[in-house]
Amino acid sequence: MRREDLGRMLRGWRRARDPRLIPAPVPSRGHRTYLTQLDMALLLGVSERWYRALEKGEDRRYGVEMIAGIVRILDLDPRQAAALYRGTGHRPPRHPHAAARPAPALLELMHQQRCVSYLADQAWDVVGANAIAARHCPWLVRPGANVMTWAFSPEARYQLRDWERSWAAPLLDRLRLAWQRWPDNDRLDEVVRAVRGAPGVRELWDAQAPARLSDDGLSDDAPRPGYFPLVAPDPIDVRVSAFAPYDDRSLRWVMISPVDPGVTFP
Repeated sequence: MRREDLGRMLRGWRRARDPRLIPAPVPSRGHRTYLTQLDMALLLGVSERWYRALEKGEDRRYGVEMIAGIVRILDLDPRQAAALYRGTGHRPPRHPHAAARPAPALLELMHQQRCVSYLADQAWDVVGANAIAARHCPWLVRPGANVMTWAFSPEARYQLRDWERSWAAPLLDRLRLAWQRWPDNDRLDEVVRAVRGAPGVRELWDAQAPARLSDDGLSDDAPRPGYFPLVAPDPIDVRVSAFAPYDDRSLRWVMISPVDPGVTFP
C-alpha cells in the first residue's frame, strides 16, 4: 500500500512538471503540457516498463541513480525527494538535490545556444543541458552527472585531449578553490574525495601549483583540444566560457564552443 501511494504521488509530480523547464532536452512528439511515462524513461535511460512499474507501486530494486535522476528531472523539493528516496529503500543524501533551481529564463537561454551549453551547481552536479550537449557530450544528461567526477574518469581522457595540461590542471584549480570557498557543502566534499581517488589524480592534486584564473574565478580564454567526432574527424580547439547568474552564485552556466568560427556543432 505504501509503495502504491508513493506511485500516485510520483504520477502527480510528473504531470505537474512543465516539459519546457526540464534540464535535459525532451524528445519532441508534439506540443504537450506534461511529461509522459515514456518521456521519463527516455530521460532516465531505462525502459518504459521499468519506469511504469515504479508509478504502479511494484516492489522492485530501483537504483539510487534512477531516483536521483527523477528528483532532478521533476525538480522535487527536499521533502518530496526524501519521500521518494525512502520509499524506494534508499537513504536520502545529505545534500538537497533540488537546492539549485535555475530560473525558467536561464534554462530557456541555455537551450537556445548553438554550442554545448549546460548548468552545474556548486559541486558541479549537472542541473541542465541543451540538446547539443546531449548529442556531443551524452554523459551530461546521464542521471547524477557530475562534471568533475566525469572529467577525471578514464572515459573523459578520450574526449579531452592533452588531458593533464589543458584540462586536468585548470579543473583541479577550480575544484580546490570551490572546496575552500564552500567548506560546508557536503556534496562538494564527496566530489573532491572521488576526484582525488581517481587513478593518478592524487599526485596532480598534491604537486601542482595553482594556475592564474580570470578575475571571476570561473572562465579563461585558453583554447583546449577536444574530440567531437560528429564535428570533425580530428580534435578541434574549443573555448570554455563559464558565467554565474548575477543573483545566484551557486550556479555555473558553461558553454563550450569551437575557437574556429567556421566550425559549428550540428
